[in-house]
Amino acid sequence: MSRLIAIGSLVGALALGAWAWQFLNRAADSGLERLSRIDAMRALCTAEWVKARTEVDSMRVDRYALTDTIDQGSEQAIDRCGDLRGESVPNSLPNAREMSGDPMPRGLR
Repeated sequence: MSRLIAIGSLVGALALGAWAWQFLNRAADSGLERLSRIDAMRALCTAEWVKARTEVDSMRVDRYALTDTIDQGSEQAIDRCGDLRGESVPNSLPNAREMSGDPMPRGLR
């Protein structure tokens, strides 16, 4: 009887392991597909941001609708170029007097 319980437990563990393997494989693939879609959309938007010469042009690019809505139905859905604006594309130019773009401490001015 204990031999049957051990074999049943082994079969159950193997089945659970195979299901977990498939589930994690699908989850990893969907995550990589999402990242590749974000990178493709970011490349399109960055090309347009590079062409923008004024802040108004940059704001116009922010309103461009993307061809592929990422995370559709989510509260943080990515459907416009402005949603992809990150550290690689600054929201405003740094102060020309400050080399790094970070403000100087008050005591050093």
